[in-house]
Amino acid sequence: MKKLILVMSAVLSMYHTPAEGMLSKKERKFAVNYLESSKKDLFSGIRNLTQEQWNYTPTDGGWSIAGACEHLLVAEQATYLLITQKILNNEGLKASPEVHITDQQVIDFIRDRSPERRVKTAARFEPKGALSSPEAFIRQFTKARAQQIDFTKNSKDDMKAYFFESPAGKISAYQWLLLAAAHSERHFAQIQEVMQDANYPK
Repeated sequence: MKKLILVMSAVLSMYHTPAEGMLSKKERKFAVNYLESSKKDLFSGIRNLTQEQWNYTPTDGGWSIAGACEHLLVAEQATYLLITQKILNNEGLKASPEVHITDQQVIDFIRDRSPERRVKTAARFEPKGALSSPEAFIRQFTKARAQQIDFTKNSKDDMKAYFFESPAGKISAYQWLLLAAAHSERHFAQIQEVMQDANYPK
């Protein structure tokens, strides 16, 4: 009897352990909705801009709306590749960090545009004038975000078991999806700041 219990426990543990890092329906739905809503808000804010507004550089020397959108597009594409090709394909990243960061902490950190949270981005994420119009951005970003959403809906990967360093700290592959959505919100806030500039074209 004792041997049977041990065997049963071993079998159950085989099924239970992977599930600890699996996404719940609630988590998956939250991530999908967040990716969708952050995209929708961004598009609604830029869809009808004139070329002058699109390319306007604010007086503080920051990015134009075109520049912010190009940065978003490059980062979106890079994040998808990071999650699907690097994080989830590296068994060495399958370990919980010493400091656990909650989903909300990741979101809050990335959305925060206070001066102490503004850092210069890496050279490969700097805008290079590749987007000619809001329509060009919307077309390309729609495709990039659709990849993220499709992956979030359908992936069977153990996304909460793999961790990789981010600006918010060491976070799970699942939290990297939330970071992508929060990143859209962060730069939409930047775009709104550009629109409030005293010399912004009306």
